[in-house]
Amino acid sequence: METLSINGLDLQIVDEGNSEVPLFLVHGYTGGASDWDDVAPALAQSRRVIRYSHRGHAQSTNTGDPKTYTFDALVNDLGAVVDHFGFDQIDLLGHSMGGVVAMRYVLDHPAKARSLVLMDTGAAPAGSLPIDLIDGLAERGRNEGMQIVVDVMAPFIGALQERLAPERRDELARRYAAKMPFMDPDAFAQFARELNEYPSMVGKLHTIMCPTTVIVGENDAGLREASEVMAKEIPGAELVVIADAGHSPQEDHPDEWLRVVEHHLSRV
Repeated sequence: METLSINGLDLQIVDEGNSEVPLFLVHGYTGGASDWDDVAPALAQSRRVIRYSHRGHAQSTNTGDPKTYTFDALVNDLGAVVDHFGFDQIDLLGHSMGGVVAMRYVLDHPAKARSLVLMDTGAAPAGSLPIDLIDGLAERGRNEGMQIVVDVMAPFIGALQERLAPERRDELARRYAAKMPFMDPDAFAQFARELNEYPSMVGKLHTIMCPTTVIVGENDAGLREASEVMAKEIPGAELVVIADAGHSPQEDHPDEWLRVVEHHLSRV
């Protein structure tokens, strides 16, 4: 991985493949550029693929300032990365929190988006994260290191992945454990608040005119309805439910996920 300096930050970035219009992969809360390790190399065989870790995540800059951890800042960071490379248009795929960032970017910069994929996300808050618990973990992270989050969350994450083969669960656990200790505790706390409180975009979805695919894992119960709303409100959008997948279909069933994304890209 390389480092890109934008907006006073050093963002961890992976840039591979070649094409005039690149595909940007934007990860979710507590994630990182490594969230796409199972699928990005295959996509990069036929196009340029760019993925990066958000501020406060993985090995990108930790600002240490809660006020800098907002969705406005993440949208600005995405725009700064796009502008750094001088792209006129991009294909954009956002997962979970990254889907919110992607929607915001497309609504703000419609001419920049050749196409859009929204995965396991929502145009309005779809639930309520336990802020008291997250604040407590963030405080422990400040005092003990963010490895504590890995230790506390391991049983919960394992339960979500119980349908996967044991060796696959072990690999995903190693990946999570490798990135989470680097996360800024302030980012961990503040982005949870952002996810609970961001303004609804449902009333603006009808203005998204680029080809759009909405992907959701069959078992991601909290975002199935939100996905249906986005697919209904965005003109011409396709909804794809990936069978037996949870919140991260690209990790649960990468081959099926790749088939869906390649089909989407073949339409643009």
